[in-house]
Amino acid sequence: GLSSAVGEMGEELGVDVELTHVLLKYPGLVPWEIWLSEAQERMVLAVPPAKLARLRQLAALWDVEMSVLGSFTGDGDLRVRYAGTVVADLPMEFLHNGLPRRQMQAIYRAPAAAPAPAITAAPSTLLLQMLAHPSVASKEEIVRRYDHEVRGGTLVRPFGGPQMDGPNDAAVLKPLGTWQHDRAFSLSAGINPLIGRADPYAMAVSAVDEAIRNAVAVGADPDRIALLDNFCWGNPTLPDRLGTLVRTCQGCYDAALAYQAPYISGKDSLYNEFNGNPIPGTLLISAIAIVPDMRRTVTASFKQPGNALYLVGETKPEFGGSLLYALHGAATGDAPGLPDQPLDRYRRLHQAIRRGLVAAAHDLSEGGLAVALAEMALGGRLGATVDLPGVQDTLAALFAESNGRLVVEVAQPDTAAFETLMAGAPFVRLGSIHTEPRLEIRHRGDSVIDLPLDDLLAAWKGTQTA
Repeated sequence: GLSSAVGEMGEELGVDVELTHVLLKYPGLVPWEIWLSEAQERMVLAVPPAKLARLRQLAALWDVEMSVLGSFTGDGDLRVRYAGTVVADLPMEFLHNGLPRRQMQAIYRAPAAAPAPAITAAPSTLLLQMLAHPSVASKEEIVRRYDHEVRGGTLVRPFGGPQMDGPNDAAVLKPLGTWQHDRAFSLSAGINPLIGRADPYAMAVSAVDEAIRNAVAVGADPDRIALLDNFCWGNPTLPDRLGTLVRTCQGCYDAALAYQAPYISGKDSLYNEFNGNPIPGTLLISAIAIVPDMRRTVTASFKQPGNALYLVGETKPEFGGSLLYALHGAATGDAPGLPDQPLDRYRRLHQAIRRGLVAAAHDLSEGGLAVALAEMALGGRLGATVDLPGVQDTLAALFAESNGRLVVEVAQPDTAAFETLMAGAPFVRLGSIHTEPRLEIRHRGDSVIDLPLDDLLAAWKGTQTA
């Protein structure tokens, strides 16, 4: 509660706080309850006195309650008052450094290697199974229960396309009172606990990359992104649980440096165990980013027959923690790692979006390229014919989950400009969109997936029959 927020912010200066100024949800709380309460959705801000009036105006605009708790003093003490009476007075030095740090043991053991599962089903069958899997299938029944319009300022919604039921990569919102400029902001997320079973480090870098590429896909600037981390874990006092947590944190750290994106907040839920067994360690990364031009936002659904399709990024046979392996009861294997120079390709793609060269964009995550193409097709109610790069293994080209990849739709007159702008980044032209309601994916001249949109929709929406 306030004890942590105020105590941490005032570490270098000292703070004087009056608890009777704290807005209470319930009357009758005694001072220690006010000071330690962990009531949610609260923040402590440090505001220069000259800007306090402006902050009050913003708070009133958004119907946000606020109060002035106290001030930084410069005397190095934490002083807490209740109705003027001092109820706590501690030196900040003692508060932060007075007790020895606890020494904990962390042990990480990588999962034992296992042979790759035998995969005999046809790619079309695998694609339908993936679209029906809970990690991929439509969440519309849940999403529609909540208000995602946010007072009329939502520009990119959870769903898009002509029927408003195709998945988008992120939300874009325009705050009230900011119509004097064209900037907006995006909210996106990345999560894949299946990868954590193969390698917690890979889960972390994959979650960061997914959150960032989702933001870039809708028009956010990759150089103006901030992150939040949310850990759900078992008992961290046990060495093996702490070992996977430490490895995940190392992945978070390395990914933040690679993408030059700071963590501005986070949350954890620890000690999640039942009968001595922990939950699967799960990391959620959320990203908030600046969209410099709300008129240039991009959604995921196919837009126009005849438009070209590109794959941005490199595909590797990375199946550790993949949906393909999960369907076959396997989790180990080479898990997705950090892409090579991911910011360069994201910056180039962002410039293409700013110039109006991108009609649609969709990230590749669970299920890889095949699932991404299916989601774009069913969202736009348009078909496509795609030729996979011939040098790759068919299953890897279709279903590998390498990071740093997106499918991009470009109008034919803009293809030359797009290819010039993307030169130097890994990309390949895949095929084109057409009106026939089918998705056909070919490899080395053979049709490996050929499915009508109705089948894709039925699998994704859970309405298919056996």
